[in-house]
Amino acid sequence: MKTGKLKKYIRSAIFVVIGCYISAVIISSAMMSQMTQITYNATAYGTTLREDIVDFKTNTVQRNYYDYYGNPTGHKENLINPTKEFGIKCVCSFSLLPLWRKNYFNLLIMDGDQYNIVRSYKESENVIYGSNAYPLTYWFVLQAIDNTLK
Repeated sequence: MKTGKLKKYIRSAIFVVIGCYISAVIISSAMMSQMTQITYNATAYGTTLREDIVDFKTNTVQRNYYDYYGNPTGHKENLINPTKEFGIKCVCSFSLLPLWRKNYFNLLIMDGDQYNIVRSYKESENVIYGSNAYPLTYWFVLQAIDNTLK
């Protein structure tokens, strides 16, 4: 195959990938506009150690800490200003959070760490569960939640 044709195929493949990503972001953004709450739980051996709740109805974000027996040990709450709300919704849209799979597992690591993210919409709820495996954009969403608490 000539290099000219190869470049043409590569260029068209790049355009297709970019087009698919833009379409996914648009779909994700439409779903984010319907989202009412995001709840993130970090667990160890089935016990919740940290819970973050971003509530778009009341414009608040809460972080609750628990010990290994499930007893509350700390709490932090902030109001979300419109800039932070826009920021977290943009990050969640661009990270394609509404399009993540339901389960992520890595069976090679057995350390007891798990997480779950509950996305609440106006008419439904969706739970993502993971154990030592993460979507590519997982850390962006966690950073966005952390930034709303600062």
